[in-house]
Amino acid sequence: MGILGFGRANKLEDLKIDDLRRERVVQEVEQDNSLRAIRRAQQEYDRRLQLASEPGVSDAEKDVAAYRMKIARKTKAKSETDLQQTITRMTVLDSAIDVIHLKRDLQKNGVWKRINDLDPETLERQLKDIAVKTKGSNNKLKTIVDILEKDEADVAYERGPEYDEARAEIERMAQEKSGW
Repeated sequence: MGILGFGRANKLEDLKIDDLRRERVVQEVEQDNSLRAIRRAQQEYDRRLQLASEPGVSDAEKDVAAYRMKIARKTKAKSETDLQQTITRMTVLDSAIDVIHLKRDLQKNGVWKRINDLDPETLERQLKDIAVKTKGSNNKLKTIVDILEKDEADVAYERGPEYDEARAEIERMAQEKSGW
C-alpha cells in the first residue's frame, strides 16, 4: 500500500491534489459520523440514567440500565478514538496538500528531492510531524483504545469499573429524586 493509503503512490510527487481533497471530504464525512455516534451514545447514557433513577425501579432494572450505560460509555470512547484518528488523517492530508502546493519553493531549496527520496513510512511520519508543528499548541495525542465488541446475547451482566460507576450514579440520582 502506498503513502496515505493511496495505492501505488510511494512518493509525494505521485499524489494528486484532487485525490487528496476527495479523501479529505471522505474524512470529513467520517468526522461527522463519529460526532453523531458520540452524541447518540451520550444521549443513551443520559436517558438510561434518568429512567433507572426514577422511584420504584427494581434492582434488576437498575442492573440492566447500568450495563447499558457501560455499553454506551464504551461506544462513546470508541467513537472518540475514531474521531481522533480521523482528525489526525485530515491534518496529515492537509499537510500533504500544503507541501505539494509549496513544491516550487521546496525544489529551490533542494528539499523536494529529499522529501521524494523518503520511504513511504518515513514520509508519512514526516507529514504527521509537519501537521503537528503547523498546528502549534493543538498537538493532538492519539490514544488507542481497545474495546472488545461482543454480542449482547453472549454477555450476561459482565461487570467492571464502568458498570460500578454507572450503578453508583443511578443510586445517587435515585436518592436525589426521592429527597434523601
